[in-house]
Amino acid sequence: MAHDGLGELFDDLHSTRPRVEIIGNSRVVVENHRGIQEYETGLLRVKCCGCEVRIVGDGLALTALSLDELAVTGTIVSVEYMTGN
Repeated sequence: MAHDGLGELFDDLHSTRPRVEIIGNSRVVVENHRGIQEYETGLLRVKCCGCEVRIVGDGLALTALSLDELAVTGTIVSVEYMTGN
């Protein structure tokens, strides 16, 4: 039986797993977050289901925030996906 990928795509679109979109070095969008753990102009730590997304940069500014999505702009240096301890 051939797998067409639609089931996998559907799971990704309706999952509680974080989805991180990086646009150049100036914007990051995080979907399915569980809140902000730390926010400074050089670091944004975002709690997600089973992990943490760390955005490191310069002049970081939170430009959008909803219950499940946030956007940050600035000069992005790195985006780290941290799991476990």
